[in-house]
Amino acid sequence: MLNNLKKTAGLVSSANKAKAQQEKLQKLLMSIRVTGASKNKKVSVTITGEQKIVEILIDPALIAFVYENFTSQSKEDTMLAKSIIEAVDDAIGKVQGEVVKKMTATGSIDDLMSMLQAASGSES
Repeated sequence: MLNNLKKTAGLVSSANKAKAQQEKLQKLLMSIRVTGASKNKKVSVTITGEQKIVEILIDPALIAFVYENFTSQSKEDTMLAKSIIEAVDDAIGKVQGEVVKKMTATGSIDDLMSMLQAASGSES
């Protein structure tokens, strides 16, 4: 019976530690915001460390240019879509780099590795 109590206490302790690590990582991710830009610098996208898009800005001149030059060719969305995709890709690359940088600086990368090992059933 004492062994069962020790096992239960150990499981509760592990669960509490995992929850604390998860909350720490969540706060870290929520603190990160980066902005990516298209190659032509006409579209910018801001995303969080959780990779949620929070803002998209499109230069009105790009919209006018696309409308004036491509509407008759039924390709009006191609240039605009390409610029948006470039800006999103740039933002994702930047946020991933920032997450790794902050996690390494705060020791959160170790917390993440511990969580992944615990989830997979591996021992450290």
